[in-house]
Amino acid sequence: MKKVTSIVLALIMALSVIFCAVPALAADNQAAQNAAAANNHHSIGLTGVKNARELGGYKTTDGRTVKSGKLLRTGKLVKATDEDKQKLVDTYHLTKDIDFRFDAEIAKDPDPTLPGVEYYNFPAVGISMIDLTSEEGQGYTKDALNSLIKMDKDGNLINSYYKMMYRSLYVTDDGLNAYRNFFQQLLAANGNTVLWHCSAGKDRAGNAAFLLLILLGVDQETAIQDFLNTNYFKQEEIQESYDKVYKLTKDKNIANDIASNEGVKREWIEESIKTIMSVYGSYDNYFHQGLGLSDADIQQLRAAYTE
Repeated sequence: MKKVTSIVLALIMALSVIFCAVPALAADNQAAQNAAAANNHHSIGLTGVKNARELGGYKTTDGRTVKSGKLLRTGKLVKATDEDKQKLVDTYHLTKDIDFRFDAEIAKDPDPTLPGVEYYNFPAVGISMIDLTSEEGQGYTKDALNSLIKMDKDGNLINSYYKMMYRSLYVTDDGLNAYRNFFQQLLAANGNTVLWHCSAGKDRAGNAAFLLLILLGVDQETAIQDFLNTNYFKQEEIQESYDKVYKLTKDKNIANDIASNEGVKREWIEESIKTIMSVYGSYDNYFHQGLGLSDADIQQLRAAYTE
């Protein structure tokens, strides 16, 4: 099972490199577009960084507002333009860059060095992953799309993989340690600007953003909609990927499934929620028992990042 999972992930990642694409269910995509339009996208205006947005402006259930320009979530930073870098440092006054990627991803696309910004790497990988810089990993990049199509006979390969991945973030040492360290760095920042990212800014970074919104007191549905906003920011790639796969297969289920690789689905974050509730019983228990946060820590974060 471990080797099969590794091969599937290698193919998924290879497909991302080849097509820069992914999809989500049409309903999820439309919900994301509606939510994004309502909250002005939460974009932070970077041109070389994918899925670059912030949590500022969301309302909490007790009438507070998440502070603007302080909590930034993005995709990988390797293609940040000079203007992007200047904006992060001079406009947003960024102090911490938290990278959830694993070693092979970082070696291929390292983060730029930003003046005055501390860099941290907390790999949030809960299942076996092939190092794509290795000889074994490189062997799966050729004809990745056709290989995926052959494996995806029931149109549920990518969907099943991501649900398994999301579960792993809450039950493995890798996942728990990554998010423990993430919240400790937020505590240390104490109101200063923090950016976190993975490769596409949607899964590992998306779960981190979801957890942070819940901890700050934002209602669950709003936190889910923020998660789904990835589909707004990547709608062109999602459509392009769907079109290519459908042209080859004439199968909407397979096209939707494979296209969802760089997008997100509501059922994925619902898998995270289900895992938290089944293992810990509540968000509070997860924050306290899983991540080791005290009531004082939670109150400090709320005081630092809401107003």
